[in-house]
Amino acid sequence: MERNTLIKFGAWAVAAILAVVIFSNEGFLLWLELTTFGTFVRESTSFFGYPTFIVLHTVGLSVVVGTSTLIAIRVLGHANTIPLQPLGRLFPLMWFGFGINLFSGSGLAAATAVGQFGNQIFIAKLIFVIGGVICMRWLQKVLFQSGMGEDDVIPPIARRLAGSLLGFWLLAMVSGRLIAYAGVIIGR
Repeated sequence: MERNTLIKFGAWAVAAILAVVIFSNEGFLLWLELTTFGTFVRESTSFFGYPTFIVLHTVGLSVVVGTSTLIAIRVLGHANTIPLQPLGRLFPLMWFGFGINLFSGSGLAAATAVGQFGNQIFIAKLIFVIGGVICMRWLQKVLFQSGMGEDDVIPPIARRLAGSLLGFWLLAMVSGRLIAYAGVIIGR
């Protein structure tokens, strides 16, 4: 493994450990929930509170998962009549969709931080989203930043990444939907 790859992996591992420590601190979560931002999303009677955040989250999800699915299906060998290289222009749109989800998801999580970060289904969703984002970035790098041409054979790693990307997004969507039913599913 390259030295830079090891350094990046180490940085991500440290960040993940810090996130677990911070987000397992109930005092921090209560503070987060009681911030102006969390309170606004949770308690505002304005349309710009919870309704806007949930709509933005749905729109962002549609953009990032929809465009990811299109690229993944093409990479997996379906829709071969669609040229691959022009699909690289969809990545900025995918990252924009992810940015919408990061913002709206942060608001929704802050609104009920104590409950969400104690919910195993929510934690699973976050893990699946992180997996999806890693696959999305890696696929972008393998297909569109490596100098691969239109006539080049799609590398096997790209196919594995495309399949993993679809799996992570499916699991993230299902677990995201199941968060509301955590009490029934895991007895909380």
